[in-house]
Amino acid sequence: MGCKVNGYCSDMTRTFFVGEVPEEIKPIYDLVLKNQVQTGEQYKDGANTRLLTKMVENDFKLHGYNLIHSLGHGVGMEIHEAPYISYQSDTQLREKMVVTNEPGIYIPGKFGVRIEDTVQITKFGCINLTKSEKNYIVI
Repeated sequence: MGCKVNGYCSDMTRTFFVGEVPEEIKPIYDLVLKNQVQTGEQYKDGANTRLLTKMVENDFKLHGYNLIHSLGHGVGMEIHEAPYISYQSDTQLREKMVVTNEPGIYIPGKFGVRIEDTVQITKFGCINLTKSEKNYIVI
């Protein structure tokens, strides 16, 4: 979901479940969440966007899945802007950049799982600008 706040954009995505979490989705959700958390721990000044993406791609492939879209993108006056966090981009994250962290797995014709936050890069890490539960959300 994108929205303008004080002239700036933010991006956040959560996967919701109705009634219960299907057993077939749990391991995929857990894999996406693990990678979203680990990637967030690596987002910091000087981190290479290609290497961040490869880290997630490799873990997904180990489990038989693919990262079919970029891992993230810059957020500013537009909702999708540079830097692009993907295997096609060889950029370094810099302090004060605002970017997304959004790994996802999609099973065509069945379901998809994405967990996305907007973060601000700092010298030694990142600040999560979106505050929402990341564990299973059942409604």
